[in-house]
Amino acid sequence: MKRVLAWVAAAAVTLTGVLLLRAELMTVEVEQPEGSYTDVVVTATVNQEDPEAVREEMTRGLVSTCRLLVNADVAAESFRRVEPDVFAFRLRPGLDEFDRRELRGCLSDTRVQHLLVDVLHLQTVTPADPEPARAEG
Repeated sequence: MKRVLAWVAAAAVTLTGVLLLRAELMTVEVEQPEGSYTDVVVTATVNQEDPEAVREEMTRGLVSTCRLLVNADVAAESFRRVEPDVFAFRLRPGLDEFDRRELRGCLSDTRVQHLLVDVLHLQTVTPADPEPARAEG
């Protein structure tokens, strides 16, 4: 009897684990409302002799590649240098939770020789949300 209960308990734990993992890995398309956008801020480090000359170009290239994974476009004229090694840009339409994780992973993990990018801020805003406060500077 104890053996049967142990097998039933093990089966229940396994089934619960598989269902939780499936929910975490499942791709679900969530429609974002018209006018939604995602603001992203990244820091880029370049390991070369003259990093300033190529940092922005390399970061733009990586952003261009990663935005294809989430089926969004960089809003016109939104890519800008915030600090010498920090860049900000806006994607339209806004990204759902899965796409935000996908974008963060792509920006952080995609290997571009001599470039290391870290995501500092990633937030989706919909028309119903209040406009986020922008830092002055």
